[in-house]
Amino acid sequence: MLALASVACAEPSAMRPQRLTIAAGSGISFALLVDDSGVIAWRPGGEDADPEWLPPGDAALLDAVWWSLAKRVRLAPSGWAHPRFAHGDVTTSVRTDLDGDGTAEYVVSYRHRARTVPWDSRPQPTDRFGRTAHLGVVRADGTPIWLSHRIPGPIGALAGCDPAIALAYTGLDDSTVVASTAGTWVGFGFELAPELPGNARVGCADIDGDGVLDPVLLRGG
Repeated sequence: MLALASVACAEPSAMRPQRLTIAAGSGISFALLVDDSGVIAWRPGGEDADPEWLPPGDAALLDAVWWSLAKRVRLAPSGWAHPRFAHGDVTTSVRTDLDGDGTAEYVVSYRHRARTVPWDSRPQPTDRFGRTAHLGVVRADGTPIWLSHRIPGPIGALAGCDPAIALAYTGLDDSTVVASTAGTWVGFGFELAPELPGNARVGCADIDGDGVLDPVLLRGG
């Protein structure tokens, strides 16, 4: 299976990708995403597949589960956005249409001076300036839609995939990426996929040819 994946061609294909399940013997099966150039992505398939399986290298989130990419993909253009933001110091931000209404929102990674709130008095880690890390969503005029109080870790990179995001965690005082994941907007916050450890470049690409961008983590695999 891995040998099959490794020879997949990286050139674009005119055929829309198809999903197949193949048996590999000894009760093991794999789900494949293929087009006429070869295997695009794969993951364990069948009823006995490990629900906690994570891709060993480059990955894409398709239908809320991680797939291992079998060939290089070209990421969609993405860059810094600069919304009006009055709730802290912006670390990075991205413009994306989270709710599919045709109007873009801004996802913002930010920091502010540590403080407690009545519903959560537990202390949070701070950077050398005494700031805690947060994530928020605002409209173009800066009106907040959602502002987090606590997140799993500082976010140093974001990519907007309409309606999902790809994100990378760093240290509070170190910009090295230590883990990455994807989040799907659920109306008031994000449902996060399992984290993949280590360095990664985060971005978006239409992996399965359905016209919707998918979160992608390029991890050197």
